[in-house]
Amino acid sequence: MILLFFLFLPLLSLAQAPIFDYGTKSDEARKAYQTGWKQILDLGQWTKAEESYREAVRLDPEFQLAWAQVGRISNDPAERASIYTKLKSIQADSSWESKLLKVYLGSLQLIDARDRGQAIAPEQVKHFYKISLTNFSKLRESFPDESYINAEYIEVIHGIYGAKAALDSIELQGNSERKFTPFLVSYKSHLWAELKDFDKANEALVALKTQLSDANFPIIPFTEANLFFEEGKLIQAEKLVNQTLLADPKHTLAKRLKKQIQDQMENHKD
Repeated sequence: MILLFFLFLPLLSLAQAPIFDYGTKSDEARKAYQTGWKQILDLGQWTKAEESYREAVRLDPEFQLAWAQVGRISNDPAERASIYTKLKSIQADSSWESKLLKVYLGSLQLIDARDRGQAIAPEQVKHFYKISLTNFSKLRESFPDESYINAEYIEVIHGIYGAKAALDSIELQGNSERKFTPFLVSYKSHLWAELKDFDKANEALVALKTQLSDANFPIIPFTEANLFFEEGKLIQAEKLVNQTLLADPKHTLAKRLKKQIQDQMENHKD
């Protein structure tokens, strides 16, 4: 009897793991949405991710969280503003979907202001991080298997408390392959590079290359470009960030990194 209990314990634990439906009843829409997250976070494929998010809202036009991702990734300011207005008008409730949507609307505001070249008040950023930390923390407790919610939580920890705190949060998760997504491996490289521990940053980069089967995924040259940038090797960093943008011209983070590289190059000329 005891043996049977231990044999079936993993199955029982798996059956009890809560599943977040992200606010859609369409399995196909949800699948497209989750594919978009994998593409943008784990592979660095922003163009394909946008296609997946747009497919999600085509399959379910009332899929609020998918609309939020379309708004966040869109390069069209008019479309972004329209999506924001539409989502903002929806009556909030106590659902997990509403809690997540509140975070994404705050993100959408910041993305739009930055892309329009508008000044962002520190209070606005602080308020955004406060809501994000509260809501992502609660979501992670209720849905521990949702790796992309976890990924955004780590980014928030980084934004509020810095690179060391974000690394500590990652390490607390142990070595579970299910949770140790390519995004987290790449992000570890970014964090170690920020802390100027380039040996550990490179170890994470090598682990990322080993984990992914295709070296052409944009996340690989982007991660390496960031490492070179933090080391002050600007020519190598620029070459790799250009390689990233050649693979995916919509890679927003690579565009920002390229500007940082160019700004530093200009400063070195003076």
